[in-house]
Amino acid sequence: MTITDTEFSRLVDVGFAAAHRGEVALARELFEPLLRYKDSAPARIGLALTYLVSGDFARAESILKDEVLAKNPADAEALALLGLNQTLAGHAEEGAALLERVPKESAGGKLVAALSALPTLSR
Repeated sequence: MTITDTEFSRLVDVGFAAAHRGEVALARELFEPLLRYKDSAPARIGLALTYLVSGDFARAESILKDEVLAKNPADAEALALLGLNQTLAGHAEEGAALLERVPKESAGGKLVAALSALPTLSR
């Protein structure tokens, strides 16, 4: 079976929606086979998100650092999510330093701006 790039992208979106709704297991069940089908930074970021929201900060960090940022150190969404992950994991200084690296005009930058508005995550 062949999945078009558009279909792949939509399936990644469904995985993100499931993770955001708290359906973490369902999201993982979608991201993992998608990643076996094709390597994809957005799908890896989605998989990392499933670990972040379930409190497995070490696994989320590993995916973001070793599987996404190792290939593209400037990936704004991965940097933003890693910054959030590190902050929630109790590494506020490292999290803030990562968030500083996110370009403000990127999608990741918009996430950083929203995070900065939250009192407990403000830098």
